[in-house]
Amino acid sequence: MLDVAARTSLQPKYDIVLYGATGFTGQLVAAYLHSVQDLQGQKWAIAGRSPAKLAALATKLGAGVSSIAAELTDAAATADLVSSTRAVINCAGPFSQHHAEELLGECARRGVHYSDLAGEGFWQAEMAAKFHQVAERSGAKIVLGGGVDSIPSDLGCMLAIDALPGEGGPIQARAVYTEYTGSFSGGTLNSGRAMSRARNEGRVTAAMEADPYLLAPGTTGADSAVGTADGMPAGFGWGLSRRQPFFMGPINARVVRRSLALRGLAQQVSYSECSSVGLWLRLGWVYASRGLGYFRGEPINLSPRSGEGPPSWLLEEGAFAVEVTATAASGAQAVATVVGKGDPGYGATAKMLAEVGLCLSLDAHPSAAGGVLTPWTGLGEALAARLRRAEGGAFMTLDVARTPRAGDGAAVR
Repeated sequence: MLDVAARTSLQPKYDIVLYGATGFTGQLVAAYLHSVQDLQGQKWAIAGRSPAKLAALATKLGAGVSSIAAELTDAAATADLVSSTRAVINCAGPFSQHHAEELLGECARRGVHYSDLAGEGFWQAEMAAKFHQVAERSGAKIVLGGGVDSIPSDLGCMLAIDALPGEGGPIQARAVYTEYTGSFSGGTLNSGRAMSRARNEGRVTAAMEADPYLLAPGTTGADSAVGTADGMPAGFGWGLSRRQPFFMGPINARVVRRSLALRGLAQQVSYSECSSVGLWLRLGWVYASRGLGYFRGEPINLSPRSGEGPPSWLLEEGAFAVEVTATAASGAQAVATVVGKGDPGYGATAKMLAEVGLCLSLDAHPSAAGGVLTPWTGLGEALAARLRRAEGGAFMTLDVARTPRAGDGAAVR
């Protein structure tokens, strides 16, 4: 295993390798990487299992990108891929089924940074248990939740709680998604099938699905008594209310709680996540006003196969928004608002994962050691700043407003 000093003294061939580049999301990430100024004159590569598909994608992208064909079941090929780069980003899901453990584990052992788009909480928990200490020793930052699940929630929560006055005492943080306009791909359906298979195999149990701290095992925290993954009260569900369940809530909330646990805040900060009724009304209006895409000449595919996803107009016109309100025991509040453009799970998530990879490879990181981390604990303000700059500031906004206690003066922004 390489130690940190040995790793940093080496000069890998590539700054970033994108694995799973020929899938639907992978191609979006590749196109974005090829367009960003940061990689102009730098060396990066697309990677995957099929030499023919990689060659076709490389031709489509044009000059400046290399390709690496590697089966993750081939240990030597995986080791060669990992040793050639500073950072790996992985789009080849479902991650619990497509040998992502071999790629992540090799990165952890060799001190190479890594992130992916996994939303399979049981698999993330397995990776944290197996490789956190390995990555700590090597200096590798293994960043969970490198896309829309769970960057907006994770960064939003941390920005909000850090904006509160440092008075101690319990803090309640709640994220409310007010917009999530997009669709799904064949990969989404495959991930759902992977979860069903994991339940049948016993890798996922009812207790695990309800565990708020699945990604922070052994933690007894502020949400332990709630006993729900999304942190909402037991029995919370669909109804005539301005607050509704959010299907990404359980995934995002667990990543946020891993951040809190790694920061030593799990006992102090409780976190919950839901959606507004307006999110669903807005989504319904977009679908109806576009005639499910038929009015645009590109209908939304409601039964996509592998490699298929949302139409191009939705990739561009989709959007997401979340407000995270952190409330201190004194009543002081801070609200972080995170807004992004593009279909959340594809157009936007592709850019987020690409920016995570660029941040891991090119930017100065927080001084935290390696490990199986989260977007905030691995990259923190460096990632927030990068996302604010992306596409000339037109892609994402991350704003924080603090409302002091009554009598303390005006709100601070």
